[in-house]
Amino acid sequence: MGAGEQEHAAGAGFQWDFVTPGLPDSVFEGAPGFSPTPMELRVMLLAHLRPRTHSVVWDVGGGTGALALEIARLMPAGEVHTLERDPEAIELLECNRRRFGIPNLHIHAGQAPQDLGLLPPHPDRVLLEVGRPLAAVLQAVWTALQPGGRLVISTTSLEGLVDATDTLSQLKARDVQVVQATVHRMQRRGSQARLAAAEPLFVIAAERLG
Repeated sequence: MGAGEQEHAAGAGFQWDFVTPGLPDSVFEGAPGFSPTPMELRVMLLAHLRPRTHSVVWDVGGGTGALALEIARLMPAGEVHTLERDPEAIELLECNRRRFGIPNLHIHAGQAPQDLGLLPPHPDRVLLEVGRPLAAVLQAVWTALQPGGRLVISTTSLEGLVDATDTLSQLKARDVQVVQATVHRMQRRGSQARLAAAEPLFVIAAERLG
């Protein structure tokens, strides 16, 4: 266990002493039914999002906040605004935000598309996490996105993938990229070791024309 993880286990604020993203999954507060996006997938999503030093980022569907926290700590001069509808997830978001001492992560209770007006206008980066077809949400988010901005969608469903790519085509998105990612991690049971797979994730990235 590293020094930062020891501090977390002891109840103190967590400290990450490295220049890389990829906070260990174990440092995030969790609850039954909620788990952070695996570290390897967070790093991939961050790489596709490409936030700038002063970016204004929307995280629509924040969940436990693992990815929003990763983004916010990498760009302290910018802002991350996360929209989440589940009260338990919001409680975890607040807990993790305090744990990491991240002042530029702002949490908004609501759901897309009807509550997108709670977020500051004209973000230059948007992260959209969905588990179902999302055409209406995607069109609303795209309208708000700054020209030249980047959108990254993550979904575990084939319906979400098809809906996203079809809608981005209609919106004339630029540089659309689609990646299917699966993380396998070694697990030990006694003297035996095996690779266990996390749920596959589709990552769809695109830019809005200037």
